[in-house]
Amino acid sequence: MHTAIRFLFGVRKIRVLVAAAICTLALSQIIQAAPAGRPKREKFSPLALSSVVTSARGDQGGIQGQKTPSKLECRAFGDPAANINLDCDGITPNNEPQIAVDPTDPQHMVASSNDYESCCDEFYTTFDGGKSWRTGDISVEAPGKKKRTGSDPVTTFDVKHGAVIHSSLNFQNDGCDADVVASISKDGGIHWDTVVQVADGGGPTSCTLFNDKEWITTDNYPSSQFYGRTYMTWTAFLGSLEAPIWEAHSDDGGYTWSAPHEISGSNPSLCTYQTDGPAGECDEDQFSVSSIGPDGTVYVSFINSQNQALWEPGEFFDDQFLLVKSTDGGATWSAPSFIVGLEDGSRDFPISVDERQTLTNYQLRVASATNIVADPTSHNRLYFVFFDNRNGTHDVDSPVTNTDIFIVRSTNGGSSWSAPAQVNPTDSGAGNDQWFPWVDVSAVDGTVGVLYNDRSYDPTHDTHEATLSESPAGGASFAAAKVSTAASHPRNSVFFQAGANAPGCEACARFHGDYIGLTYGSDGNANLVWTDMRDLDAASGLYLQFVYFARR
Repeated sequence: MHTAIRFLFGVRKIRVLVAAAICTLALSQIIQAAPAGRPKREKFSPLALSSVVTSARGDQGGIQGQKTPSKLECRAFGDPAANINLDCDGITPNNEPQIAVDPTDPQHMVASSNDYESCCDEFYTTFDGGKSWRTGDISVEAPGKKKRTGSDPVTTFDVKHGAVIHSSLNFQNDGCDADVVASISKDGGIHWDTVVQVADGGGPTSCTLFNDKEWITTDNYPSSQFYGRTYMTWTAFLGSLEAPIWEAHSDDGGYTWSAPHEISGSNPSLCTYQTDGPAGECDEDQFSVSSIGPDGTVYVSFINSQNQALWEPGEFFDDQFLLVKSTDGGATWSAPSFIVGLEDGSRDFPISVDERQTLTNYQLRVASATNIVADPTSHNRLYFVFFDNRNGTHDVDSPVTNTDIFIVRSTNGGSSWSAPAQVNPTDSGAGNDQWFPWVDVSAVDGTVGVLYNDRSYDPTHDTHEATLSESPAGGASFAAAKVSTAASHPRNSVFFQAGANAPGCEACARFHGDYIGLTYGSDGNANLVWTDMRDLDAASGLYLQFVYFARR
């Protein structure tokens, strides 16, 4: 039973909207329904499919020609010292943003997001430090109505090969056959080639294999033996019981890839709960994120639920984050080692109408996606951030959240880690939450930055903002600054509404992605993207969901 509650088919986001909501912005919502025949799992199951919703998907037939498989849509302009709404293509939601900066030109950036208007991931490309952006749909497999949908977009720059490489999941509109793919741009992120398949999703009729939540990064250190190698990792859900992390890599700018192989490994002392497979195998995983050190070492963090020593009495599935690393370009990987344990078990968070963990007085899914980063200024120094409810009311039947952001540090390549230190200022009170942290390190001076969502600015905690906390090199002391210029209103949402099953929170959004993004440029500036809900739809009196950018 416990396994049936957890992890099945990950965190894919179906890009579908009720047609009436698109046209009239009525109070229609994404319909909740578990995919037939698949048990629902508590934290990382997808948002629901329904035949009504999928039939309303925008028809993308004809937008992708033979020479230009992607589509430019519009341009966004603004002051990066303030906040810029990057979504100029319509009123439908965008969320789960990520951003990459060109290591050779800090004015050149490519961001991406889930785009619910179309079949495809949305891209946002700037060459002037964020003053103007070209936006559009990235290439997708089998474009056209009811064929393929892109999801979980992540982008990297490959300096050696002069390429921008975008990774994505491309799956059928029934939720099956999720291929891991790459789209390559040779003009800096304006046009994107036809996709390259990195890993097959198992065929058009099978859901026994489902790939999910990929991540991509490139070794851009000229002194590294593996300079120019791009690594992609993802979760491979094998039936309903196993979900190991897999990896493949490319040495030609993303056009060809090595054979995928499992890297999450085994550790009998850390992975003690086993539902299938060999004892000690760490194969109930999700949210792998990679980072590369100056010497070419590849570090991959991921969340795992199999450490029974962390499960408190009367609870199960308190998670841990594990680390694997490769010093030979991804040929072999270390056994998984422990980074940190979380206070996020079965009685540590409130449960939403979708039966996912949420925050007090919200309905948003708050999966524990976060990241590791290798310090480009210090060999073997790593940072890892996370959030949990250790400072709230937990281990009870009715938990109350006061989630906070924490950081741990390693100075020996992950062999050992510091005790968790709180990043956000000390706060208290029900619903005074901070969540979705993302960490990066400036190559200029080692500054450590953490971007996160933050409810502390509103005494009622109904709204939230985006906060950037920064520390001098070493990450020992953080100062927080609000970066959003207006509040988000997830309790009053046009889309993803909780509905009648959430009395008093009927218009609360159930979903706003699973992460936000931060990256430092070679000029030392922090480039920030987040899911924002400040924009009011006057007709309904409710709020839309867009991706915003700021530069600090």
